[in-house]
Amino acid sequence: MNKIRKGARDGMKITFNGTPQEVADGTAVAEFLAGRGFKPAEVVAEINGEILNAEELGRVLGEGDALNAFRVVAGG
Repeated sequence: MNKIRKGARDGMKITFNGTPQEVADGTAVAEFLAGRGFKPAEVVAEINGEILNAEELGRVLGEGDALNAFRVVAGG
């Protein structure tokens, strides 16, 4: 039997590139970015002022996190 707790939530609020967003609980940085068209090999991501390396993109987002992502572009 499924019981729903009073006050239970399925989402949380974060800020992405300065814009408030709501995401599902348990969403990883890589999953969030992929849903917005970012490829891990082409992006630099920082969360709460900390630059993430490729291994840290599996980190789960938390309530109130500030995530910024920038596409890496090379060329001449």
